Amino acid sequence: MSEIKITKTMRYEIEYNKELYDILSDIQYAVWRIKNKATSMAWDWQQFSFGYNERFGEWPKEKDVLGKTLSPDVYAFTKEFGAHVASATVDTATQDAVKKFKNDKPDILAGRKAIAQYRRDGAFPIRVAQIKGLEKETPKKYSVIFSLLSREGAKERGCKTQIPARLRTGAGANDILDRVIDGTYKMCDSEISKRKNKFYLLLTYQFTKQQANEIYEGRVMGIDLGIVNAAYMAFNFDNYLRYQIGGSEIIQFRKRTEARRNELLRQGKYAGKGRRGHGRKTLLKPIEKLRGKVANFRDTTNHKYSKYIVDMAIKHGVGTIQMEDLSGINGRDKFLKNWPYFDLQLKIEYKARYAGIKFVKVSPKYTSQRCSNCGYIAPGNRKTQADFHCHQCEYKTNADFNAAKNIALPDIEERIKNELERQEHEKKALVNA
Repeated sequence: MSEIKITKTMRYEIEYNKELYDILSDIQYAVWRIKNKATSMAWDWQQFSFGYNERFGEWPKEKDVLGKTLSPDVYAFTKEFGAHVASATVDTATQDAVKKFKNDKPDILAGRKAIAQYRRDGAFPIRVAQIKGLEKETPKKYSVIFSLLSREGAKERGCKTQIPARLRTGAGANDILDRVIDGTYKMCDSEISKRKNKFYLLLTYQFTKQQANEIYEGRVMGIDLGIVNAAYMAFNFDNYLRYQIGGSEIIQFRKRTEARRNELLRQGKYAGKGRRGHGRKTLLKPIEKLRGKVANFRDTTNHKYSKYIVDMAIKHGVGTIQMEDLSGINGRDKFLKNWPYFDLQLKIEYKARYAGIKFVKVSPKYTSQRCSNCGYIAPGNRKTQADFHCHQCEYKTNADFNAAKNIALPDIEERIKNELERQEHEKKALVNA
């Protein structure tokens, strides 16, 4: 038996109070401006870095130029947007925006992703030190004190920096708060969000769990996503062990829903008054209902698939799950774009971390062309969606299994890089011979 740390989030409604809700709305607006300003400044630094590199032949170091890292430097400018907001919220919002920009930077520069633009009604951070005095009043109501305002902001409003509030909860969710209060669960940095004119505390908490199966750090599961198989699993410690989830369920559902959608669109052209009574909204109501069914199917299916995948990882003591970085999906992989594989990946990542398994994204480039037996890379190795045949060593196997085997290698990106360099060097040698 091993012990692992689990981190989860639970949503709690913040009971309506006009003064409190006005403060939360003001903070939400301020954080919106802060995050967009921080993102803009992070992009400015990137532009400066390009010019510096062109002139001096090296990339500038943040501390050498700014005298500090980027986030604290940006904070000096973003704090003016949140002068009335608790400094912890301003600082965290700034750090979050800069961190996201840095994480997205490779995709932004490659044109695969746009620079993040934050919404006016987005969530804002609240650190654990800003949540105090959590107490139980009734089985469904808890009191808490939020540190939301700066001294300047409190003075302007004629109130204190710490604002009392109440949290509404229900069966099951109240157990979590009880365990936070008695110290069984550890409260962590959280968020406050707004939905349908109500504010919610997205409470993040952590606890330890006994893991029945032993987890081995060196054991890696690689997962390849595709059309013939929705997901194919292989391992770095067994050349034959594999699991697969067929793609027929998804394909058949998509065909049925597309056919039904086209039928509804055709019917709309000659629909009677019952469908046209309230204009376009009524006319499209059946299609909106169909979209809801599709969304439910996708969510349910991805939960089912992700549970099966993580269960197989636990069964074999896998310490790391590796998947292809889906930001690399291009026009060639239209099926992957049509099906919400991003959602499936998020569910696998969440369940893996819950089980104490590390989750890693790797570049999908050449994983389908590389021979998992000898390492040779060639576009012609994968002639069809289903079959892989290496031109170098004549190795034949299922194409998805071969890709999953490659993805299961901890150093796959380095191996591919080295092999491409070797093959390029070999070609040049033949030309010069």
